[in-house]
Amino acid sequence: MKKNIILYLFLFTALILIFQLVNSNKVFEELERKLMVTKTLNEKLKDSIFQIQNRLEEQNDFNLSGNEYALRYFENLSLDNIASRIKDELYETNLLREKNELIPYAVMDRIFLINKIKVLNHRWIVADFSDGTHWGEIFLTYEIDQKGSVYFELTEHFLYPNPD
Repeated sequence: MKKNIILYLFLFTALILIFQLVNSNKVFEELERKLMVTKTLNEKLKDSIFQIQNRLEEQNDFNLSGNEYALRYFENLSLDNIASRIKDELYETNLLREKNELIPYAVMDRIFLINKIKVLNHRWIVADFSDGTHWGEIFLTYEIDQKGSVYFELTEHFLYPNPD
């Protein structure tokens, strides 16, 4: 009787070990497969990040904050964050006016307001404007005097055709 119990315990233990071995192999293979999928996904994501970084560097070529030569132009002025100041001054032209003098188009449905601004360098700005129905872009030159006042001058403008 004692032999039978020991034999049954041995067989039961052997079955459990075989089950654990088969199950752990399946789990290990699944983890290896997931690891390979993750590695290939990581490589794709690294390539995407590299491409986005290159595009960002290209975009910063035409941006005041990324242009060292243009920033040197403002060294003698004691102004902090020049690009933000210029944008704020340009956005202020939207306020409390019946017509923005920098946008040379007559008021159609509503007044035209400047939406987006990109300060290209120490002299040039590109801005987007709309009245909610019509859109356009303007190219401005600007100048900052020693007191820190900003003066804008319209150089070029364009109003997109209305698709209606």
